[in-house]
Formats: sequence, structure tokens, C-alpha cells
Amino acid sequence: MVATSEELLSDLRRKVTQKFPLYAPYLAALEASIREKAIVVELGTRSVNVSRDPDDNLVIETALIGTADYIISGDKDLLVLKEHEGVKIVKPAEFVRLVSS
Repeated sequence: MVATSEELLSDLRRKVTQKFPLYAPYLAALEASIREKAIVVELGTRSVNVSRDPDDNLVIETALIGTADYIISGDKDLLVLKEHEGVKIVKPAEFVRLVSS
């Protein structure tokens, strides 16, 4: 199961608009697809303060509330943690290798 939150969806919209403006017209379709395939959890029931980048705590909180097994990310501030409360934090290529074997 894939988990996300309104906060992470908002961050996705902001980053695509700022860093990849040519893809901004596709944002609504992308978000609709994510909402269709993922559970959207409500943040605020857990307090997480483990990442050296405070913004990444939202990712960890989303994973914990959504009972995720993995956080798949290329973010160094997340990857350095390797795991938090049973949620493994891996690069995309490592995740593909794990699920392919």
C-alpha cells in the first residue's frame, strides 16, 4: 500500500511548479492518480523529530501513520537514518531490487 498526506501532496505541487514548470499542466492528473492508488493519511496524531531536515519529518510521520514498510527516497537526510520504527528507508534502485527478488 502506498501512503501519502495532504502535506506531501502540497509539497509535490510546489516542487513540480518550481523545479519542473513544463510539467505543471499535468499536476492535476498526477495528483488524481496518486489519490486513486494511495491512502491519504491525516498528520498530527504522531510527533516525529528524527531527521536533520525538519521537513523530512513529515515523510516519516506519513509512513508511520500509513503503516508503511518502506520510505523510497533519494533524500540524503532520510537515507542516513536507514530505518525508523520498523520503516526501512531505501533508494529507489534498492527498493526495485528488493521487490524483484
